[in-house]
Amino acid sequence: MGGHGYSGWWGNMGGPKHRGIVTYQLSPYEMKTNAHLISKGTHNFFRRTSSNLGYILPGVFLFWAVTHYGKKRHEWLNSKAGHAAQHEH
Repeated sequence: MGGHGYSGWWGNMGGPKHRGIVTYQLSPYEMKTNAHLISKGTHNFFRRTSSNLGYILPGVFLFWAVTHYGKKRHEWLNSKAGHAAQHEH
């Protein structure tokens, strides 16, 4: 199973040369990452979030319900009544 020796650094491993691959890069000095962040960002955030509430809320509610049930059940099982009910059968 062993290798045949050092094959080169990542991206320069001596394999066949790729042809026809074009890459583009934008200079970080040309990007405006925070342009209009406050003025348009908050409105856009609330618009997108409100349009997805129908997808988000059922999962959040289900997670809350299961967690709430689990905590209440755990408290009951560790109570005096829970111990008594466990040892009855």
